Amino acid sequence: MPPYCAQDEAVCGGCGHFRRHYIKIGNCYCPIAYGHCVYPRKKKRTQSDTCPNWAPRE
Repeated sequence: MPPYCAQDEAVCGGCGHFRRHYIKIGNCYCPIAYGHCVYPRKKKRTQSDTCPNWAPRE
């Protein structure tokens, strides 16, 4: 699945609180499967994790 497709599942990758991390390769930034949750505090997450604070992405 391309990294910019909307996800309908209730997993962190499709949550409005999830912030994806990127790595720099050459002159480009590429998305990776990891990120963090900003609600209610920062927590390490992968795009396939689940959380009780899940909210749809706007």
